[in-house]
Amino acid sequence: MAREPGPAKKSWRDADRARSSSYHATETLARHEQKGHQTSATKEYKAALEALFQKKPDAVEAMEKLAPAIRMPKVVEASVPEGEVVPSRRQDQLRKILAASSTKAISDSIEAFLNAGHTLPDDQEVFLQMLEHRNEERVRDAIGQLERLLMGQLPKRKPVLVQRLKRIEEHAEEAATRDAANQLRRKVS
Repeated sequence: MAREPGPAKKSWRDADRARSSSYHATETLARHEQKGHQTSATKEYKAALEALFQKKPDAVEAMEKLAPAIRMPKVVEASVPEGEVVPSRRQDQLRKILAASSTKAISDSIEAFLNAGHTLPDDQEVFLQMLEHRNEERVRDAIGQLERLLMGQLPKRKPVLVQRLKRIEEHAEEAATRDAANQLRRKVS
């Protein structure tokens, strides 16, 4: 008995075409497109909210455009009373001191920090940076503060400290600075 040929088998291409043109496929595609639109609107809304929390002046207008039913108070820059120091500015200036690499940048950032009315924290890193200051009086202050800090702590970056103290001993103009650097280097070594 010979077999009769059955219906022709569909190719993979034909099967894929049939799947993509079905009712369920078009409905799924429409939902994905709608989700993409919602996602961009959500991203825009979140960005406007983030700007609002960062107290940007134009954030209120952006939020009112996105949600017109919501009326928000305008953001106004807060004024700081005289004599009161804003902690974030202090932290920013302190970061600049620690990030500075050249003698001029270190000197300028330390002077800006001190002129703003801040006091230097008891941190070895700050005073290690201060050893690179152009003003020898500031360098002597840093040596004194490091000497005080090292009485109760081990040096954090001993090779850098010793190298900077040697350089100060060799190149300082004032004898008091050279002597202070020499004494501290002997204590550390």
